[in-house]
Amino acid sequence: MDANDALDYLSPLGVDAVSHRALQLLPLVYVAWADGKMEDVERERIEHIATERLFLGPAALRLLRSWLDRPLDAEFVREGIARLRLLAEDDPEPVIDRSELQELLEYAEWIARATAGAVDDPKAVTPEEEAALAELAEAFGLDNGTTWAAVLRDLGPTIAPPPRSLRGK
Repeated sequence: MDANDALDYLSPLGVDAVSHRALQLLPLVYVAWADGKMEDVERERIEHIATERLFLGPAALRLLRSWLDRPLDAEFVREGIARLRLLAEDDPEPVIDRSELQELLEYAEWIARATAGAVDDPKAVTPEEEAALAELAEAFGLDNGTTWAAVLRDLGPTIAPPPRSLRGK
């Protein structure tokens, strides 16, 4: 299967040659919806990447906004992620540079850390978002390492008990 086949498969789902760059935001949207809700800060970050990093046109932005408005069908996400990897591995000229998959994974973690209560707090990543990040890394054939949320959980409480001399007073 080549890049054209991948785009042909996605055309019934609204992705076409004009809007295919929106597909690069699918991993971010997937992670944002992983906990069952789309927070305003997540939406703002995804739209920022769409306009400032990917320079999406009107058709791709319309498609993206439809994804931001309601959770995506799980099968569409699986197929879209698989097609995204295919577009990065197409020979002789990939549609997406393979290094962009790693970058998308990093952006997806940035989205996971976005919450209205604690923007960029590494502990804000929910277990559902961590699972989505791991799923994306596996689908892309990348090593995502460990999220900061998991590292901090493994470290345990960061507040030490009071010294013995202050206990019981």
